[in-house]
Amino acid sequence: MAEAKKKSKVDLVNPKNELIRQLPDSDYIKNPLVYSQIRGDFSLIQTNVLVAIATTMQSRINSKFRNGTMGPLFTPEELSHGKITFEVPLSSLGVKTKEYASVHESCKALTKLDTTYTYVDDSGEKRTRTSVIFTDVDVPTYTTTTGQQRRVGNIRIDMNASVAEQIFNTSGAYVEHLEGIVRLCRSPRTPRLYIYLAAWKRQQMCTLNYLALKEFLGVLTYNRDRTKVVSDKCGTWAVFHRDVLDPAKREMKKLADQGKVEFYFDYDAVYHNGRKRGNPDCVRFMLYPAEGHLQAEAVEEKVTSSSTKGPTPAQLARFALFSEAVLESCGSHFHDVFFAPCSLNRIEESEGAVYVFVNVPSRFVAEQWEQQGINLWRPLLTTFGKQAKLQYNILD
Repeated sequence: MAEAKKKSKVDLVNPKNELIRQLPDSDYIKNPLVYSQIRGDFSLIQTNVLVAIATTMQSRINSKFRNGTMGPLFTPEELSHGKITFEVPLSSLGVKTKEYASVHESCKALTKLDTTYTYVDDSGEKRTRTSVIFTDVDVPTYTTTTGQQRRVGNIRIDMNASVAEQIFNTSGAYVEHLEGIVRLCRSPRTPRLYIYLAAWKRQQMCTLNYLALKEFLGVLTYNRDRTKVVSDKCGTWAVFHRDVLDPAKREMKKLADQGKVEFYFDYDAVYHNGRKRGNPDCVRFMLYPAEGHLQAEAVEEKVTSSSTKGPTPAQLARFALFSEAVLESCGSHFHDVFFAPCSLNRIEESEGAVYVFVNVPSRFVAEQWEQQGINLWRPLLTTFGKQAKLQYNILD
C-alpha cells in the first residue's frame, strides 16, 4: 500500500487550533483514543489501528453494561504491569502481506501521541498531567525450521497503564466507537471529520471557523508562531469543498446507508457582511440521523441573485413568523436578548435555494445564533423552506 510508505509519521494539529480548543472539557474528548484521532493527521492504517483498539475496549464496556456494573475497565492485576497490551491482526488493516514492514513504521508514530488529564493526588489536591498514550509498538516474529524470520500476523501495542487508570477506570469517560467508520473510506479525513462531528450529535448542528477547519483537516499549515500561512493545499473554497468536504460527505452518507455510522452530514458556507461567494468565514454542518432523512444537494458556489433590494412586505411577514417560531423553540431569553435586536436585510433565491440575510449588531450575536443549533435551524427551515440558507450582515 503506497500510503503506508508515504506517511509513517503523525502530524499533530496545533493545540491552539480553534476546533481543538472547543472540546477540551467535553466528556466525549476525555477518551484518549478519541482525542488522539482529533489531534493527529493519521493515515488510514493508523486510524484502523486506533479504531481496532477502541473496539476492543468497547467490548469490555458492553460486557459491564450487560452485567449491570459499570466499574473499572481494567483490573489492578492488568495495571500492575505498567501497560495494557492490545493485539491487532495485520490482516484487518486492509494491506497486503508484502506491505507489513511499512505498517510497523506507520504505527511506531503512535508512540508520539500524548493526552492531558486531571487527577487528585494523595493529599486531595487536583493536578494536571500529560502522558504518552502508547509506550511500545511491536510486530512479533518467529523463526521457521529453516531459520527464516516470519511475522505472526499481529501488531502489538502497549497502552500506558497510568493513562488507562486515570482516564478509563477513574473518570468513567466511556465513548462508543463504530468499527465500520474506516472500512470504506478512501480518505483519512472522513473518519477524523466523523469523530469530531460526533461530539455535536445532540445539537445536530455546529459552525466551524473556515481556516481552523482547513488546519484541522491538514490542508493548511501555519508557521511556528501562527502569524503566517506557510502551506495551503486548497487555496479556494471551491477546491476545498470539492476535494475535501464533498468526498467525506459522500463516504459518510454511504456508511450511514449501510448502517455503519449513526449519522451523516450536509454543510453550508457561512458569509458575513453580505458576501455570498469566495472563501467563507465559517462552515455550518447539519447532522442527520442515518434513517428517515433525505440528503440535500450541495449548494453551488456561484449564486445568481434574483433581487438585491430590501425585503418585501411578504418577506417581512415571513420573518415575523420566523420570530414567533424562534421564541417558542429557543425561549424568551434568547429571543429578547439576541434575536429581537436583529432584522431581515433581504431574501434572495437562486437555483432552488433561499438565502436569508439577517442584520445582526455584532459577531458575538451571530455566534449566539449559531450556538442555538437545531433549535434555531428547525424554525428557519419550517418558515423559509428546506433549502433555506442563513447568512449574517454584521453591522459593527
